[in-house]
Amino acid sequence: MTGVEHATAGPAPAVADREAASSLYLAGRLLESIAKALVALGDDGLTAIEESGKPVMPVEDRQSGYIGKTRLGYTQMNDGKTTAELASDDPALVAWALASNRYRHNVLTVQILAPAVVAEIKKHALKMGAPVDRHGEIVPGLTIRKGDPTPFKHLDKQLVAEVLAPERIRALAHALLTGLATLPGLLPVSTDTERNPQ
Repeated sequence: MTGVEHATAGPAPAVADREAASSLYLAGRLLESIAKALVALGDDGLTAIEESGKPVMPVEDRQSGYIGKTRLGYTQMNDGKTTAELASDDPALVAWALASNRYRHNVLTVQILAPAVVAEIKKHALKMGAPVDRHGEIVPGLTIRKGDPTPFKHLDKQLVAEVLAPERIRALAHALLTGLATLPGLLPVSTDTERNPQ
C-alpha cells in the first residue's frame, strides 16, 4: 500500500505517513488558494455592472449555483450595511468633548506603560524564557507560553503562479460550470438537465 493509499484508506482520519501527510497538507493549502481565486472571480461577476448601468445582481436578488447537476445552494445580494464610524481617541473629538459641558466629564485619562517598554520587557522575557525584566524582577501579568507545533507551507512558487494564473482560474471555473470537471460525489452536467433558475 502506498503512502497516499494508506493516508486515504479506511475509516481512521489520522495520516501516519509523513510524505502523504505533507502532500495532503500542501494540496489543501493549494486548493485553498485556488478557492480564494474562484471566490474572487465569482464575487467580481456578482458585483459587476452591466453596460446598461444595472447591477448584474440587484439587491435582494437570489441565484442558485451548480457544479454539474448538483445544486450547491444560492447567492443573494444583500444591501450594504450602514455603519457609523467614530474613533474614541480621535484628537479632534477629544478636544471637542473637553470644550463641551455635556461631554467633558466623559473624557477618560488612561494610564498605560509605554508600548516600547512593554515590547522591550517581552523581548527580554522571551530571551530568558522567564517572566522577568532585564533587572531580574518578575513582571506582573507577564506570561511565557509555547504554542503547539504547526506545519509551515512552502508551495513551489512557480507552480502556484501557474495554477493561479487568471486564464487557468477562468478555465477551471468554466470546467466546473460546464461539468468538464467535477468533485467526487457530484454528477457531471448533461445536456438534458434543466436547472431551476432560483
